[in-house]
Amino acid sequence: MKKYSIISIIIIGLAGLFTYINTNATTTFNLFGVNITLLNAVWTMLFLTVFYIVSIIYFSIEKFKNFTFSRNIKKDKENILKNIENKILYKNKLFPIKELTKLEEIVEMIEGDKFKFKESETFPFINDLLKLQNGEIVDLKKYKFSKDNPWYLKNIENKIDKEDINAAKEALDTPLKEKALRLLSKKADIKEILANDYPITKETILNNLKSPRLKELIEKSNLTNKEYIEIAQTLYKDTEVPEELLEIFEGKIVPYIYLLIEYEMIDKALELSKENDIKFFEYYLLLRSNGVKIDIKEYMNATI
Repeated sequence: MKKYSIISIIIIGLAGLFTYINTNATTTFNLFGVNITLLNAVWTMLFLTVFYIVSIIYFSIEKFKNFTFSRNIKKDKENILKNIENKILYKNKLFPIKELTKLEEIVEMIEGDKFKFKESETFPFINDLLKLQNGEIVDLKKYKFSKDNPWYLKNIENKIDKEDINAAKEALDTPLKEKALRLLSKKADIKEILANDYPITKETILNNLKSPRLKELIEKSNLTNKEYIEIAQTLYKDTEVPEELLEIFEGKIVPYIYLLIEYEMIDKALELSKENDIKFFEYYLLLRSNGVKIDIKEYMNATI
């Protein structure tokens, strides 16, 4: 400000001197009803002096505003750090923020070791992340995420949860592989399941009971005996030809014996139970051979 004042005084003086050298005339102005007559050089210096005074007032105000702003920014930085600490420590005390209010909006989303997104007008990307957290599908093209980005993967996971087959195929080379395979085994075409060695679950088989490749599907599966029996029970209700159903389970001895019992092929069922040392059915069949009539389903469901 000192340099500005010195330069301004010099310019005002030079302007007055230049005007005086070029013209010694006077000019009269009526100011508030009073006629004032002065040399043009004096009027020039007077007008420039008024401009100088106004500029000094303007710069002083701006300097004060900048000083206040800088002071607030400095205090905001300190308070934001304190607020982050308090939010992480689950303390309710938050210090006021005057200038960096947009940044404070993000600080308010911190809760201990979690980040709880809230709808934001200031940060639209937070609204998208909130949708992802809530299981929604978001168009992420504008973010240009890499395929290993956690938010990109979260979007894929949401698609898989909504049974998007294409998303599941895209996720086969990601940490979401197991979830993707579960969906594919459930929803993909049986030809694709068998060709790609997708894991075969009980649901996979139940979804393909009408397929001509059902036997192949069961043979390639690795379920528990209980699951195989549950599948056999479902098929038993709708299969009129015993030989057709027995053929499907030829490679799975436990459900095969179960079906023999259902079809009252007791001798063959007992023979296979002994050959394969399946005591559970063997004891049941021995009871049957000794005149004890017990429904096979009741026997299987019995507990002590």
